[in-house]
Amino acid sequence: MPAEEPPASTAERRYLPGEPADGGYRRLVPADGEQHRVRDDLCGSSLPADWQRSAKPLLALAHLSDTHVMDHQSPGRVELIDRYSDPDSPARASIGIIGTYRAQELFTYQVAEAMVAAIRHVAATPICLAPLDFAVITGDATDNCQLNELRGYITLLDGGAVVPDSGDVQQYEGVAAASVADERYWHPDGGPADLPRTRYGFPAAPGVLTAARRPFRAAGLGLPWYAVHGNHDNMLQGTVRPDGWLREFPVGGIKLVTPPADIDGADLVARFSGADAGALTELARSARLAVTPDPGRAPVTRADHVREHFRSAGKPAGHGYTAQNVAEGSAYYAFDHGSIRCVVLDTVNQHGGWQGSIDAVQLNWLQAELADSAARPVLLFSHHPLETLVNDARPPGADRRVLAGELREVLLANPCVVAWLNGHTHVHRVTAVTDSSGTGGFWQVTTASHIDWPQQARIVELLAGPGRLVLACTVIDSAGPANCSGDMAAAGPVQLAALSRELAANDWQVRAEITAEGGAGAGAAADRNVVLPIDWPRAPGQVRLTG
Repeated sequence: MPAEEPPASTAERRYLPGEPADGGYRRLVPADGEQHRVRDDLCGSSLPADWQRSAKPLLALAHLSDTHVMDHQSPGRVELIDRYSDPDSPARASIGIIGTYRAQELFTYQVAEAMVAAIRHVAATPICLAPLDFAVITGDATDNCQLNELRGYITLLDGGAVVPDSGDVQQYEGVAAASVADERYWHPDGGPADLPRTRYGFPAAPGVLTAARRPFRAAGLGLPWYAVHGNHDNMLQGTVRPDGWLREFPVGGIKLVTPPADIDGADLVARFSGADAGALTELARSARLAVTPDPGRAPVTRADHVREHFRSAGKPAGHGYTAQNVAEGSAYYAFDHGSIRCVVLDTVNQHGGWQGSIDAVQLNWLQAELADSAARPVLLFSHHPLETLVNDARPPGADRRVLAGELREVLLANPCVVAWLNGHTHVHRVTAVTDSSGTGGFWQVTTASHIDWPQQARIVELLAGPGRLVLACTVIDSAGPANCSGDMAAAGPVQLAALSRELAANDWQVRAEITAEGGAGAGAAADRNVVLPIDWPRAPGQVRLTG
């Protein structure tokens, strides 16, 4: 195995796809770092060249999102419908990317561990050279709202013994098994011919299924960390409520692996995306795999999700969730860090669907929070970005849902809001959300996922200077080296994380979009390492923070 490399920020070094080999498969190669770009969309004057000299650090955090810690052997997953997004699928044009199967999903525990290692390595932040204050995980910490996934993610962040396995711990029982005769799945240990290896150039990796399931001891962040509720934390595959028979299926002994040839894939996916649980009953005729039942795969509710965060050795107690959240079954809260107010929203629609919204009760709470914090800067955190708050699903008679347009107006009416950090889209994106004047507004910083390319996180620093605040964002890679090679059966978590990143760069559904400039989840340069000034004070009575 290659030696573990000290993790570096992408301002120092990047990993990019190299030259294509057979089937277009590309190994990753180290490249020069990407310097920070200054974006002045929300500042009335340009930053002086020596702005860092007088800047005062207010807050420094690690922003992780969409870790998707996954039980990849679970019967509750629907890998079999992802083929309708393959390049040769007639349904691809109408349904786009689904995201229910990826070759690299075998290694989500190891990717999380390697990202934790990278964050632990940050002794001083890139811009203000300050220590990290805390980490925030903006939702979809788990992939399929299962208890074993939730406990695994908490242990990965706290530190402790991790078992990335389920069912029969003596053998692998998922779609990557050599016994599964379906050409749409990668079979790293051999077996029947599959398209990933024969058409797309994916490697064989004997022994990797055993390595991926091997227990290890997680180091833990060594920082306070705060949780944010995401749709995959509350819905099967992030979309469908686990009600009725869907509560029992994940813990059972049948895993569906290949859909019947006569199913209308486009219609099935459209109904599934619309949170129609009945669509999944059409898969009952699918080819199936017998697996070992496991009660640890039980689906969790929002209330379960909140309660489990109090079963943690890490700090703070509850990881942001409060006794009031436990009593109410809610998942939104706020906390202070010095002069900064941090407000965490729950944008998951409990009625189903993968896009977001909030209810009127939460909106009223948010408005009161912003009114109380009018004199100081407010950072928002949520899973969904503003533009994805379009989910109005609700049964007859249910309370209304608050969507993007209404929430946008509320936030723009409160000039204390300076930034909103989120995830969900698996894409790096930085947007200035502005009012009609074009200068008022706030920065929206969306960070990519740990499961899709480029499998990165961010360091976010908030600094105060004369007449302005500055939000500095720096993308970081995990601690995995550029590539993983050698005896895969002996590979440890960091090496498997490197393999996962390489596989993500070669995902046949999106790899044509991935270039040295960005593409797919990497976004554009202006969405990655950026310096984002914003005028402050922005309204009468706001506290000056340059002291």
